[in-house]
Amino acid sequence: MACTKKQTEVLHFVQTFIEHEGYAPSYREIADGLGLASPSTVHGHIQALREKGYLEMGEEGEARSIEVVEQATRATAPSILLPLAGLITAGEPIEAVEENEAMAVPAEFVLDHDNSYILRVKGRSMIEDGIFDGDYVVIERNPSPKNGEVVVALLDNAYATLKRFYRERDVIRLQPANSTMDPIMIRGDINIQGVVRAVIRKFQPA
Repeated sequence: MACTKKQTEVLHFVQTFIEHEGYAPSYREIADGLGLASPSTVHGHIQALREKGYLEMGEEGEARSIEVVEQATRATAPSILLPLAGLITAGEPIEAVEENEAMAVPAEFVLDHDNSYILRVKGRSMIEDGIFDGDYVVIERNPSPKNGEVVVALLDNAYATLKRFYRERDVIRLQPANSTMDPIMIRGDINIQGVVRAVIRKFQPA
């Protein structure tokens, strides 16, 4: 059975955690790792994955007893290699990388393969939208974003920033998702490199 996008993220997180640590994560660790509101939210996703046959749990249903069923590998297997185009931070240039660097992502995250690429996020300007330092974002080239979409905007044709896009009368507002930061106001045209289509978080063992 097909999984929702969030269920797939939970399943990937559980698989990666077990591979690194040798045991299953707790609900709290899953919630913190994926930026979910609470362990109870995780419980709902875990229950759905159990019902679909991708996870099993011990008799008491404790989080540490989660086991990934073999078919889960097949369920999450469809993937696409996208170029890793560099590093994006607030107000800093995109870091150049070797052309042969690439990263596999779930196929369901990619709507337009030929016009998509990946950037690694550095900084805290979008943390209130669940985009954290070290995350990867799948970008689809689109020079005409809708209001409210998260975009990669190129400033002065040299500096890239990740912000929410709003066109307001005679100005464009690039809004950070961090209450401690001010928006960037642009008069005139701006070079939009693309729109964020997915966020990928890789578990980093301590």
